[in-house]
Amino acid sequence: MRKTFGIALLLCALVCGSVTRIDSNSRTEAVPDLGIGASLHGKRVFPANNPWNQDISRAPVDMNSDTLIGSMGAGTGLHPDFGTVYAGAPNGIPYVVVAGTQPRVQIGFTAYGNQSDPGPYPVPTNAPIEGGPNATGDRHVLIIDRDNWKLYEMYRSFPVGGGTSWNADSGAVFDLNSNALRPEGWTSADAAGLPIFPGLVRYDEVFEQHEIRHALRFTAAATRRAYVYPARHFASSNTSQSLPPMGLRVRLKAAVNINGYSPAMQVVLTAMKKYGLILADNGSNWYISGSPDSRWNDDELHTLSGIRGSDFEVVQTPSHLLMPQSDFDGDGRTDVSVFRPSSGNWYTQASSNGALNAQPFGAAGDKPVPGDYDGDGFTDFAVFRDGTWFILQSSDGALRADSFGTGGDVAAAADYDGDGKTDLAVFRQGWWYVRQSSDNGFRATLFGLATDVPASGDFDGDGKADISVFRASSGAWYIRQSSDNALRTQVFGASGDVPVVGDYDGDGKSDLTVFRNATGTWYVFQSQSGTLRALAFGTQADRPVPGDYDGDFKTDIAVFRPSDGRWYVLNSYSNTLSVQLFGTSGDVPVPSAYVP
Repeated sequence: MRKTFGIALLLCALVCGSVTRIDSNSRTEAVPDLGIGASLHGKRVFPANNPWNQDISRAPVDMNSDTLIGSMGAGTGLHPDFGTVYAGAPNGIPYVVVAGTQPRVQIGFTAYGNQSDPGPYPVPTNAPIEGGPNATGDRHVLIIDRDNWKLYEMYRSFPVGGGTSWNADSGAVFDLNSNALRPEGWTSADAAGLPIFPGLVRYDEVFEQHEIRHALRFTAAATRRAYVYPARHFASSNTSQSLPPMGLRVRLKAAVNINGYSPAMQVVLTAMKKYGLILADNGSNWYISGSPDSRWNDDELHTLSGIRGSDFEVVQTPSHLLMPQSDFDGDGRTDVSVFRPSSGNWYTQASSNGALNAQPFGAAGDKPVPGDYDGDGFTDFAVFRDGTWFILQSSDGALRADSFGTGGDVAAAADYDGDGKTDLAVFRQGWWYVRQSSDNGFRATLFGLATDVPASGDFDGDGKADISVFRASSGAWYIRQSSDNALRTQVFGASGDVPVVGDYDGDGKSDLTVFRNATGTWYVFQSQSGTLRALAFGTQADRPVPGDYDGDFKTDIAVFRPSDGRWYVLNSYSNTLSVQLFGTSGDVPVPSAYVP
């Protein structure tokens, strides 16, 4: 049970100092303007680890890339489906920013009410409609409530009674502080079941911030009867594997020379290299979406047609939300970091900019249990002490003191319900106890023996951590898959091996992996190919610290050497070795918090 705030304040005085958020997205506190096409002043929608905001510049190329690109037109030029005015109406998908006090109006759903979020919505009477008030097309209406930080979107929207209420084919509401998706199989105001606003090219980003920090929305003429994460809906009856599914992610190739474009268009093209494009609807091939603005230069925008379909590649991205692994700056990479039990201090180095931070939080004897407990895309400082979890939330600096477990329990925190937040969990004498953050539900499961080692991971790739144990006496793994509740057993390892779960091949599934102290050898059973990888990396005294240090969506093999505080990381993206001095003897390397 959550303790009272007064007790939490007293505890905070004992275990923590002021929290410093190491934010690679440092403009999150900006306040957006109000009005149609208003500037957000750099405030980012959705958490840092949301798929729209993921840096995919190092993601591997999909093996079917050429075929999929060909189906969308390898020789077809990019087309900006936005600008100033077209056919007498603003060209693009407009939006309006309103205050939290904006009156709500009722919405009548005329086509997809069973897949729509009920009203009322804060729609102002002057809400802009895509294509203008007399349009016959999609007639999207997008509203951002800046104070409650919510996004409201409608498709085929028509005002009733001068805007005192509205009718729409469908509507969707998104919490911009959350990574929650639409229910499986649901549409939204977009065919793919995705939000529209985060994929728009906006004037304020290009000319005020000089940077776009998200993926862009695009369309294709022919799509497959399928969708991939983060999409939730398809809009096709064609099952051909040569066609792209909704949610497909493409990236402008790094080798494409963009120097000849204007500075503004380089901003757009750079975003395509770093964040890519997400397929969100049926339409013309290679049409990218943006918001209308009278200040756009249409001729400048249309220089983008020099970019062809063949300049893009389809990338493999995670099949579910990636939980940060000791990622204190929210950039999607593991940060070198240690917990010093003697003082209760945490020391972190942000991978985004090299910034150092010292955070007092904890005491001698505490067990570090880092995780993203508030779902904001940043790892929270957290310790487990005699059955109580102390968590310093990065989103607001608030202290949580939660009683869950007993002093002899083994902490096994992970995201078991797939909501993008780390759940409190402990392993006790073969029993698993989990408190789900999505609904505060409690689960108690007998799975394993008292001598087993908890080794949870997402072995079936469904975005939820699976309950699993490693039996050190026999080298056997026992996994209860969350997707179908099936039991998986496999012998992989030997007596004395240390389980080091991670996604080493980047296929979105955890691989069975052990570190053999006696020889300093890592053994990885790669789930994508079913092949064994063995690598001597480390010594008997080293501490394994697996994590994605280079941001390529693959777990890197790495060790911390307690004798001298050195980190040795084998970067999977470049196959290069990184060596860094960070920490002293007695420190606990944070990425090894859940390694036994």
